Amino acid sequence: MNLYFGDAISIKTTVLLVIFLVFLGGIVKKRAEVRHWGRFVLGICLVGLSICILGATRDGLHFTVQQAIDGSVEPGLFPLVSAQTIVGAALGIVIVISAILCLFLKKQRAREALFFIIAGSILLKIVMIEASRIMLVLASANLFL
Repeated sequence: MNLYFGDAISIKTTVLLVIFLVFLGGIVKKRAEVRHWGRFVLGICLVGLSICILGATRDGLHFTVQQAIDGSVEPGLFPLVSAQTIVGAALGIVIVISAILCLFLKKQRAREALFFIIAGSILLKIVMIEASRIMLVLASANLFL
């Protein structure tokens, strides 16, 4: 439980993750009733960005970058060149491009598709990072074979 509720940043990240999943579940369930997908794209981008910022802070990405620059601190949870940072950055680019495209596309079907591309990208980032964190904890406790 310390993994998700160990400090204030972890608690905020966990709460936002739950809010994101509940929000996404509600939208999937009521997608036939949605008339203005642009608002939901904005909402999911804001929540997703908040999750990414808090998750990066929680996992010490800023320490990893500073350690790579001058070596003055211990690195964060993941190395600077790792699957987590590379895939996370690539998915971040997909999210940004999709959000920008949404500004120019006026058809609601196109915006709906972009909403689900963004949501899927955020969800994939969450699953990848959280699975990696759990595996690191299990490996450090010698519970992972």
